[in-house]
Amino acid sequence: MKRSLSVRPAAVAGAFYPADRDELTGMIDRQFDYGRKLVAAMGESLPAGAPKAVIVPHAGYVYSGTTAALAYALLARGRGSVRRAVIVGPTHRVAVRGVACPTAEAFSTPLGVTPVDVASERRALGLPSDAPLRSGMKAAPDAPAPALIVHDPTHAREHAVEVQIPFLETVFGPDLEIVPLNAGDASPREVGDVLRALWGGSETVIVISSDLSHYHPQEVARALDDETIDAIAHLDGPIHPRRACGAYPVDGLLDVLTRGLRPEAHGDGPADDDVAFDLRLLGRSTSGDDGVVAPADEPRPRMDDPDEAVVGYASFAVWQTAVAADDDGTATAEAAAAAGSADAEGTADMTDEDGGDADASHGDVLLRLARAAIREHLELDDAPEDRPNAIIERHPWLYGNGASFVTLTEDGDLRGCIGTLQAYRPLGCDVAAHAVDAASRDPRFTPVTAEEYPLLDVEVSVLGKPEPIEVVTPVWRRGDDGMTAAEPERHPVRSRNELERALRPGEDGLVLAERGGRGRRATFLPQVWEQLPSPHDFVSHLLAKAGLPADLDWRDGEIACERYEVTAYAEHA
Repeated sequence: MKRSLSVRPAAVAGAFYPADRDELTGMIDRQFDYGRKLVAAMGESLPAGAPKAVIVPHAGYVYSGTTAALAYALLARGRGSVRRAVIVGPTHRVAVRGVACPTAEAFSTPLGVTPVDVASERRALGLPSDAPLRSGMKAAPDAPAPALIVHDPTHAREHAVEVQIPFLETVFGPDLEIVPLNAGDASPREVGDVLRALWGGSETVIVISSDLSHYHPQEVARALDDETIDAIAHLDGPIHPRRACGAYPVDGLLDVLTRGLRPEAHGDGPADDDVAFDLRLLGRSTSGDDGVVAPADEPRPRMDDPDEAVVGYASFAVWQTAVAADDDGTATAEAAAAAGSADAEGTADMTDEDGGDADASHGDVLLRLARAAIREHLELDDAPEDRPNAIIERHPWLYGNGASFVTLTEDGDLRGCIGTLQAYRPLGCDVAAHAVDAASRDPRFTPVTAEEYPLLDVEVSVLGKPEPIEVVTPVWRRGDDGMTAAEPERHPVRSRNELERALRPGEDGLVLAERGGRGRRATFLPQVWEQLPSPHDFVSHLLAKAGLPADLDWRDGEIACERYEVTAYAEHA
């Protein structure tokens, strides 16, 4: 008989986040949408690929969830390649000396049960592979992580780790394992050694769980938090626990970023590791900001009550890059992360190891990947080699960043369509995530059921980079000899008439965005030209989709217009 897992039940569901699965899923989806928009607005100022580590807050979702969502929106780039999350939070209820892991073999939340990577905990503790974990154990004298202990009481009611798990389950799916840790009284180097022992490769992300200042007046809290944020951004530790409740975990991460990854590198200077780190502030807020996040380098929102006692939050991300030697022998940080990189346009290099181009074979892979992701979501049985992660691992070109839409139809009728215009994560992750989203999160339709699955037809569209639509207008100048033509002027389309004349039916995907005001925005894929072959009708229906009047006529550039091309792969009966 198979032994049942020892599961640590959810302790703060219904308090820090909703206990109802559907309510929790809806809240996370909304916060992800918010985070994705802010990340997209940061654009090319952020490095490519998924971060190796993040610092995220751990308060109730209604207060800090949007701030955390910025970091998780970036971690979503690693879906399909990341299989383990090392989560390090502080101890709010039960103090310990050292860094504590539990004996639990899984953690439960309303979204499911996530297994603990107990084997990694044993290795970090210096224990044999078959040694049982018992609360009260300490690391072996020669263990990779000497400060690591096993201590169940500090995990029983602690929320700092638990609140991160539903986000991680949503981002990385059911194949994720976690290493839950509570850092008590420990030096930065001791916590850093625990992180080094568990750092891993591209399959592992490090999640540092910390809020900032607590219960100062809003005006004071912002000033204190900005000082703390600046210190973290400049690797100027240690951070005092009065400035951040997760100071011990944060200081451990700063120790890794300044000393390096090799455990023996404990001198006063930085380690001579073959990696470089890039730490970026993503956004900041307080509990008094009602979920509004100020992105990095942008001002905070207006304070409604400067005297309100608040808790501070911030999100950071750390990218790890390999260091290679140039021809002259000097060290340079290579931007290509282990999970793959974007080209100059930020899109995937769709070339397999055999050097083939982006032809029908790529379409077959993308369609098979989309179907596999839907089957996995519907819990339909598949052989291990037919699951999304396995498909992605067999095709390296899927690790390059790419933007996609996945469209589902049933008997020729639309059944779901979800995608993105921004290439912000690996193409394989993007297609797999959008396939599940199209099947379960398109607000126009009820979720697809397992019984419906055989009736679906799948189409995957890989998008080029959106570019402003420009036109050339003759310029006439009055001279002694009358009107003469000068150098033509090239400019973005300024009116509806210019737009409709510039469109290429059947080729252009179109994005219309309202400047200022409510900022309404919508897109049509080029496939929509089949139903709306007239440029005027195409624009009218897209305006309506954006919530604008279908007969809107503009002449002053109040609507931003971008076009993009699509490579579409569709199943054929």
